[in-house]
Amino acid sequence: MAGAGGIRLDRVSKTYDNGVDAVRDVSLDVTEGEFVVLVGPSGCGKSTLLRMIAGLEPVTAGTVHIAGRDVTGVAPPDRDIAMVFQNYALYPHKSVRDNLGFGLKQRKVDRAEIARRVDEIGAMLGLGDLMRRRPSQLSGGQRQRVAIGRALVRDPAAFLLDEPLSNLDAKLRTSMRSELARLHERMRVTTVYVTHDQVEAMTLGDRVVVLRDGVVQQSDHPQVLYERPANLFVAAFIGSPAMNLVDARAGGGRVVFAGHEIALPAGSPLREIDGHIVLGLRPSALELDGPRANREWPAMRVTLGLVEHLGDEVHASFGLDAPRVTAEAVLAASDSAEDGDARLLADDERARFTAVLRGRTRVAAGDTVTLRVDHTRLHAFDPETGRSLAAPADEGAASYTPSTSTPSAASA
Repeated sequence: MAGAGGIRLDRVSKTYDNGVDAVRDVSLDVTEGEFVVLVGPSGCGKSTLLRMIAGLEPVTAGTVHIAGRDVTGVAPPDRDIAMVFQNYALYPHKSVRDNLGFGLKQRKVDRAEIARRVDEIGAMLGLGDLMRRRPSQLSGGQRQRVAIGRALVRDPAAFLLDEPLSNLDAKLRTSMRSELARLHERMRVTTVYVTHDQVEAMTLGDRVVVLRDGVVQQSDHPQVLYERPANLFVAAFIGSPAMNLVDARAGGGRVVFAGHEIALPAGSPLREIDGHIVLGLRPSALELDGPRANREWPAMRVTLGLVEHLGDEVHASFGLDAPRVTAEAVLAASDSAEDGDARLLADDERARFTAVLRGRTRVAAGDTVTLRVDHTRLHAFDPETGRSLAAPADEGAASYTPSTSTPSAASA
């Protein structure tokens, strides 16, 4: 249950007049002081969900509670929340100081108290020397700090951010991510943050909620999502490079795929599986054979294709003599299969794996090498539903089932 300063969504749904279900039956507790990130592809409903918390989008069904109060029918100004958008939304004719204090002035807060809060937040965000400037005289990062400061200065019950860093360049985004993390650690304001960037989600969130087609697929600590995805969609979406996926068969203590065979260690949850699976393997679970390699891991002999040297890492890809498998292909197959035998092939492409190797590894395209496979890190998924077979799904995780409608731009 969400704390006194938390947010609780109870079976919240949003259906537009044209019948599109943007958000479907979402229940979520954000505890007081928690930083929760909503993440997913464009059109998954994350921004719509945030706007329903803010009161900018009416709820079709369900209830919204903020700080223990039912605010489902309450107007946005009366919800005690502060929101930051990706386009800053600053007043161009006002100074930084006036932008920071505008909301307090509208609420008729004492002038001395406004000055105190503005100075405190300005100092915290490094805006002290910029107070007299107007937004046009600021960089993108400075303007975003002003927008964040204007929200924080109100001391709200909850802080809502809708892709606030998406307009910044890559280097500035990284810097601002660090600033946001430090700020939250200091302020501990209940925060819901929307992004399509999984790096932001994984580095900022105390908890990450993965959505698809308006349905919560999994909600957990970022590392849990990475190590124990509840279904194929979460497995494919979380992690960069993405999880390697291939059609395989399990049984007799082994997994066989594309002419390769991997013996499963004692205690592996995959040893309990017998039959057709989608096998998943993180790129970091593949290691170039050599003196430092774990010789207890099974070996694969492969010919490398594209090789990317990225300083501390080398990303090396190679083809497999097996059908290409994607989360979307499984989804489409389960939607159209009439006899329950979902086919995985969306096209005639063959599977490709990526290995993340140590940065000083000297390999090149065309090399034939031996890779060791960390067989303790194999994932198995049901080829018809996409649900994880290797571990029980977390509470609240959804089966990987197709949507009955296509989300509109409003649910982006």
